[in-house]
Amino acid sequence: GNMMSSYTAKLLFPNVNNTGEDKNTAAVAGPPAEPPSYLAATYNAGQGMLSLNYKRAVTPSRVNMVASLECSPVTLESQVTVGAEFNLTRSKMNLCVDGSGRIQSVLEAKLGRDQGSPALNFAAELDHGKSLMRFGYGLNIGS
Repeated sequence: GNMMSSYTAKLLFPNVNNTGEDKNTAAVAGPPAEPPSYLAATYNAGQGMLSLNYKRAVTPSRVNMVASLECSPVTLESQVTVGAEFNLTRSKMNLCVDGSGRIQSVLEAKLGRDQGSPALNFAAELDHGKSLMRFGYGLNIGS
């Protein structure tokens, strides 16, 4: 028989302030505490792939940073990716850089304040390894 299995471990890191207290459990009046950081590791025995993922909420509901490493312990092939997401009042910006030198970005700007307002999208990709540049745009109406 074929035994394919996958093992996953997910760790949650508390946010500790300067006094050593966990900011998520400290009884403080005011805005909610920062979300914690996450680290997830997955090993897929069937594919022989190891995946490590990290997410950090720098500013709650505004700025997120992520990093990902995928590798094969057998062939030593690997891929690394680092990204960021910025949520502003009427726009969202996503950036991603991978280990091969490829940079990708997407900007989404809402054209109105109401739910379902049109949105203008711009996307760009710069691949240093292939000397390739791409640019795209789009208009979402009634999303």
